[in-house]
Amino acid sequence: MSRVIDWFAPLLVACFVPSSVAQTPQYRLRLSDQVGQTSLYRLTFEMRMRAEYSGVEVDEGARPLIEALASGMSMRTAVEYEQTLAVVEEDGTRNFELRWQSYDFSGTVGEIEVPPPPGYAASARELLSQTALVRTTPTGHIVDVTYSQPRMGGLAGQFRQMRGAMPTYLPEGSVAVGERWSSTAEVPVRLSGDSASTMALELEHTLRELRSGPHGLFAVIDVAGSYKQLLTMGQVTIGIPMHMEASLTGSTTFDLSRGRYTSGSYEIDMFALHASGDTEIQLIGRADGTLELLTSR
Repeated sequence: MSRVIDWFAPLLVACFVPSSVAQTPQYRLRLSDQVGQTSLYRLTFEMRMRAEYSGVEVDEGARPLIEALASGMSMRTAVEYEQTLAVVEEDGTRNFELRWQSYDFSGTVGEIEVPPPPGYAASARELLSQTALVRTTPTGHIVDVTYSQPRMGGLAGQFRQMRGAMPTYLPEGSVAVGERWSSTAEVPVRLSGDSASTMALELEHTLRELRSGPHGLFAVIDVAGSYKQLLTMGQVTIGIPMHMEASLTGSTTFDLSRGRYTSGSYEIDMFALHASGDTEIQLIGRADGTLELLTSR
């Protein structure tokens, strides 16, 4: 009798355990451009910010900035860059040659157009004339950035701190639709004239769905993150302590068969508060970023 039970047990399990549990497909998301492949991307970033303040204890050095922000400020940058996969190392590290194709900046304070910052034209020309070698892991984390011109080392350092071209990170292992994974994005922030810091966003990613495309499946990855910090007087340009919060949401489309990002859309809401005695300053901001694959060859 026991032999009969042993023989039928696997059949009984197969009949009563839902097939979807055993057959849930897993997907391995990895950068897998072919050596020599070139992709042209457009990245846009737009930020809007305004301030509300009350009281008379605002530092005189900070007052012009606060009054300007009270009328509303906006900034927009748009860049196009071309990246070519040059080498894949034995451990899978990918070496991309990157060249900026265009860089545009515009801004307004209230109804007044803001001119580009000092040295903008020269810096833009130098940026567009240089190439960079970007080394990434197969999951998209930046390992190192080296510019052909040493003068661009400061910008390269900022890219190294970001640890990724976008706030979306690929999972280390295979994942199914609906599964989540976590990471941290460290974004460089210049808070004063002579010091730099990083804003660490704790991120959670979700493989939301798979879509069919002309060359195979595309993964839609949602991302959400948050940041909180109390900035001291020595950390901020306007010289006052401030509580700062930020939240990020967005999604990225990733081509599974060709192993590359094809689009992305992100939103960041920011809030900062300073309160001391009769003085209260609130900074409220919103940033939107988009990424678009223009061409690939």
